[in-house]
Amino acid sequence: MPYNYGMSSARKKRNYFPEPKFQFRFLALLVGGIVFHAVVTCAVISYFVSENYTLLVQYGGLEGDITRALQRELAILIAGIGFSFVVFVLGTTLLGVIFSHRIAGPIYAIKRTIRDILEGRDVELHFRNRDEFRELVDGFNEMVRSLRRGDIPLDKKTAESA
Repeated sequence: MPYNYGMSSARKKRNYFPEPKFQFRFLALLVGGIVFHAVVTCAVISYFVSENYTLLVQYGGLEGDITRALQRELAILIAGIGFSFVVFVLGTTLLGVIFSHRIAGPIYAIKRTIRDILEGRDVELHFRNRDEFRELVDGFNEMVRSLRRGDIPLDKKTAESA
């Protein structure tokens, strides 16, 4: 009976970076793009809001207390916008880690299973139900079973001798 090799749900320790090279490259592109967008958006919003407040304070003929209150409100508004973008970037980074794990985990299991088959072990690949690439795993396992049964010749020489 083949060894059930793959993504076991009974595993205690989770490795969220089974393919770190792929995952860190993915996260760098994702987070880099989002940080760039967040910084540009924050800068544009801050500039226009600041300019409008400055014009209001400068030409509004407002008293000193009102001017200080508006400047304090402007600082709070800009800080709130910045904070919301930081939360957005952190949330997107977390989702990026989870999404890249859902892709990299199955890829890692497939690579490990192929290596074990090449070393002569009798293994099958099994994923959790919610993992990606279910059709790929089913096709892979069917191919391995067909090769074991001899239904598929490994090369032309094998096919000619049969």
